[in-house]
Amino acid sequence: MLVWNSERFTPGTAQLVALWPGATDPVRITNDDRVNWFPHVSPDGEHLLYLSYEPGVQGHPADHRVELRRLPGVLVRGARIMPVPETLVVLDGGQGTVNVPPWSPDSRWFAYCDYPVGRDSV
Repeated sequence: MLVWNSERFTPGTAQLVALWPGATDPVRITNDDRVNWFPHVSPDGEHLLYLSYEPGVQGHPADHRVELRRLPGVLVRGARIMPVPETLVVLDGGQGTVNVPPWSPDSRWFAYCDYPVGRDSV
């Protein structure tokens, strides 16, 4: 299965879409007013982790308030439903928070970056 973000279904607002093996048409897997980027399927296929920007954000910039969200495995196993995402954490981030594969090989944990905006670094 391939998963990526696209404006195909909602011009101006990126949503996540998937293409299952043997299919010819991508299927939208998020459907909200937020801007959803950087989908990462866990190695065991049970979870989909992604970054969600506030409505109206263009592209995938750094230094924004974002939500790190997870979709349940029912999505990843090929069900064509739109499950409700779980917001795991709200943080200062954006570009660089989860733009590389973040999952551990056993799918038990993942890594992400929270970088405080406008505060002194330690």
